[in-house]
Amino acid sequence: MNKLKIVGLSALAGTLASLSATAGEMSVSGTAELSYVQRDNGEITGNPLGQKKNVSFAGSGELDNGWTVSILHVMTDDMTGQSSSSLTLGMGSLGSLSVDSGTGGYGLAAIDNVVPIAFEEADYGFSTGMVDVGSVVTNHGSLHWKVPEVFAGLALQAGYIPRGGSGAAADGATSAGTAKNGFDITAQYSPEMVPGLKVGYGFGELENGSAGGVDREEQTMFATYAFGPLSVGYQVSEDDQGASNTSYETDVYGASFNVNDVFSVSYQYGETEYDKSSAADVVAKFEGFSAAYNIGPMAIKFTSNEGTNINGTTTTHDDNRELNLSMSF
Repeated sequence: MNKLKIVGLSALAGTLASLSATAGEMSVSGTAELSYVQRDNGEITGNPLGQKKNVSFAGSGELDNGWTVSILHVMTDDMTGQSSSSLTLGMGSLGSLSVDSGTGGYGLAAIDNVVPIAFEEADYGFSTGMVDVGSVVTNHGSLHWKVPEVFAGLALQAGYIPRGGSGAAADGATSAGTAKNGFDITAQYSPEMVPGLKVGYGFGELENGSAGGVDREEQTMFATYAFGPLSVGYQVSEDDQGASNTSYETDVYGASFNVNDVFSVSYQYGETEYDKSSAADVVAKFEGFSAAYNIGPMAIKFTSNEGTNINGTTTTHDDNRELNLSMSF
């Protein structure tokens, strides 16, 4: 990917100077996407042609003690503001500490569905998909500590949010939410004695995170295995919102296959059981096929998904098909 590099930007340099930084660098990258979407009548919302326009700014610098500072800012799709932001302090043997205000690439949110895919997940494109984990510690002003490596192949991470259910706040401001504080812990392990295998587990809890002041709990575990061009995976997740609310159990499995260096295909199936305290349980089911063809910075991708009992409502059925052309620069 070609990147425009701007060295010594005054804003970044000033910030790093206050931290006794020795150097700073910022890069700009972007992605343009065109899509054509076809859905059932119940899901049609207008013109099937769409366009995505992403621009990201990434900066990094090094402090005198060898620690590093990095930032990431992503513009909104319509270029009217900032959609996400993160700041990370790399502390060497102490691990790294990040503040997440919209990227969602930390904790439970980063492992909500890790079953291999060529393009999109089985519930992509529907008004309501599978109930995954990642809602306990949201990406609106949360702290994440990547624990130093205990032994080879093990990655540990802990997250904390002072006020759940709130939006991202600007500096010098606060953001109210209905929930209180929350935390999550994740562990991923890739054993050296079994190349291609990865297993993981995550747990989180949000105080007053459900209706009626009930605490909300989430947990997930997964296993993926890659052998040559074939990758397979299975994941199970639970979202417990208390005795007076609906709880959810989600199972996902699937496989992807690299036909050659540029073409890959995948299949994924997932279902969420709505465990309702005051009504009969309902199972929402999703099935999806994806394919991707990469030609340097350009990619042509396709997905065809089918969903039934969506949002825990019986007799509902919808399809979603998308053809996507993307270009990175």
